[in-house]
Amino acid sequence: MIKILLQYIFPLAFPTALYLLWALYHKKTKSEEHHIDLTKGPWLKLLAAGLALVAVGLVTFNQYDGEKPGGVYQPPVYKDGKIVPGHVIHNEENN
Repeated sequence: MIKILLQYIFPLAFPTALYLLWALYHKKTKSEEHHIDLTKGPWLKLLAAGLALVAVGLVTFNQYDGEKPGGVYQPPVYKDGKIVPGHVIHNEENN
């Protein structure tokens, strides 16, 4: 669950959250003549920025997460009333 939050939801929502915080701060510090209309916000740019952050996160997690190459995949099995997740078994021999 935390991986889904870090890879998809947080990067996608981060630019919009920053924009909304800026709009709230701007509203409280400026006079009424500097009104920010949230219906005309830069939503397409915020979506593009969020998708770019998601892409960066996916590439980063792909590079630093996972197993070392050269092992044999053991699929999930049902053992003693529980499902043992799939994993990679590495050969310990040094060639």
